[in-house]
Amino acid sequence: MEHSGILLLFLCISGLVADSYGWGAACSGGPPGPPGPPGPPGPPGPSGDGELLEYSNWRQCAYYESTGTDNGIIKTCSFKKLYSNTALYVAFGGNMRSYGCSGCCIRWFFKFNGHECSNPTAVDGIIYQYNTHYINLHRHYNVEGICEGLSAGDIDVSYWVGACSGYGYYDASTGWNSVSRIIIQEVAPSPY
Repeated sequence: MEHSGILLLFLCISGLVADSYGWGAACSGGPPGPPGPPGPPGPPGPSGDGELLEYSNWRQCAYYESTGTDNGIIKTCSFKKLYSNTALYVAFGGNMRSYGCSGCCIRWFFKFNGHECSNPTAVDGIIYQYNTHYINLHRHYNVEGICEGLSAGDIDVSYWVGACSGYGYYDASTGWNSVSRIIIQEVAPSPY
């Protein structure tokens, strides 16, 4: 039996021992040693594609103001567009109404530096009413969309009211007794 310790030492060094000795000999050399030094740096990874994060550039212009403008600008919110290949998502949320007319149509729309969007098309919404001459309904509406093809730089985003095509001007109201907001967000180009 005096050679069994030597045999176990030989088997542990050569890696051939298993837990078959009954006393739990699994060639444990004691507690683990300290961690080794860091390895060499890995190769450089691929460069990023410059993806624009959705939350990286946005602005909200919120205000509590009522206007009876029937034809003209309601509010302007200035914005700094960072990239030339991105689009702008714009939204208006607030109270709008038409009054005192029947068979009338009023249009609310966005302009960018004084011009309506043409890529892909205008960002607008309308209220049409018929046979409601004396009904004065103030309701919350959202007008929103995406405009592409705008250059990088300072952009005045304005919300306007006016006549629908083929109609005259009627009694419009925007923002009565509630908060209105214009939201502008620079968004990555569409993959479609």
